[in-house]
Amino acid sequence: MFDIAPDHAIGLYVGLLALPLALIAIQLRRPRDVSGTVLGASVLMAISGGIHLGLVLTHRNETITASLFVMNGVAYLALSQLYSWRWWRPASAALITMTLFGYLGYIVLGFDTPDQVALATKLLELTALGLVLVPVAGERPWRRRRWGTLAVAVPLLTVVTISVAWIDALARPDTQHVHVGAVLQQTNDVATPEQEAAAKQLYDQTVVAIAPYGDWHKAWDAGFRPGGSQSLPSTHWMNQRNVDAAYVMDPKHPQGLVYANSKHGPVLLGAMFQMKNIGNFGPDPGGPLTAWHQHQNICFTPFGFEFSLMTPTATCPLGAIDITASPMLHVWIVDNPGGPFAVDIDEKVVKRIDQR
Repeated sequence: MFDIAPDHAIGLYVGLLALPLALIAIQLRRPRDVSGTVLGASVLMAISGGIHLGLVLTHRNETITASLFVMNGVAYLALSQLYSWRWWRPASAALITMTLFGYLGYIVLGFDTPDQVALATKLLELTALGLVLVPVAGERPWRRRRWGTLAVAVPLLTVVTISVAWIDALARPDTQHVHVGAVLQQTNDVATPEQEAAAKQLYDQTVVAIAPYGDWHKAWDAGFRPGGSQSLPSTHWMNQRNVDAAYVMDPKHPQGLVYANSKHGPVLLGAMFQMKNIGNFGPDPGGPLTAWHQHQNICFTPFGFEFSLMTPTATCPLGAIDITASPMLHVWIVDNPGGPFAVDIDEKVVKRIDQR
């Protein structure tokens, strides 16, 4: 459901670097009479601090965001080493809570979009918060009860955080957003005139080549078969002969066609080219205009491919099998707001076709 933003990946690297450093710091200090939950929270907070500081460089042109990352990172790293401080627990709980709500505010206001790095960081912080709030041995009874009561906030914050991220991503998808996790082919940011011309040529050739399949009976005769439930708004029709032959971006031999399941019968939306092996992206003549994508976290259930059943953290529900599809490229022959090569077809387009 969520992609990894390239400019966020560095945060993971710095966060992973912070892990051994935090463990070494604990070993050097050799704290006594400190519970394992406190030390665990310390390590997780150090990782979160590293992630925030790692994101500063890629957001240096965003003064406010970069400043917040610096303050968050420094605060997390400082508190990760102050676990013997009398006010460490309330200070840590307050910092984590403010960070979580700050992130939710950012995505709700449209300053950022959910991605796997951000969600992983939030889950890490929620785990740290839970460890911070665990009562420790030797505490006064009234304090133990207080922290136990506050611990109720952890599952509540978890539900709120992942639900807001999920709803925001579904309500305001961008042109590269997909219904399940996807890895996009790395390209240059802005298409060159040559790439624009190449993308137009591929589009024009594909439109001409698949025009006969506007009649789904001809697609059936050519070997295309529905590859999923026809109760969904649209369905991919796959041609196993073309799949086995491993044609590479051949407009005359697409591996799949996409049809809208309208009340009048299947309506052709476009073609799909697919590579044979996972991780093997196809040629990209149009640069960013024709970037291939590889779906991940596709949930396969006894009832078919249930993309909508992805959890807010992009994992499959209980009883479903998580699979990955090989790279693909769509060419939409209808007016798709995301563009002729967008990852998905806009649902409003399919609805309009069904209402005709």
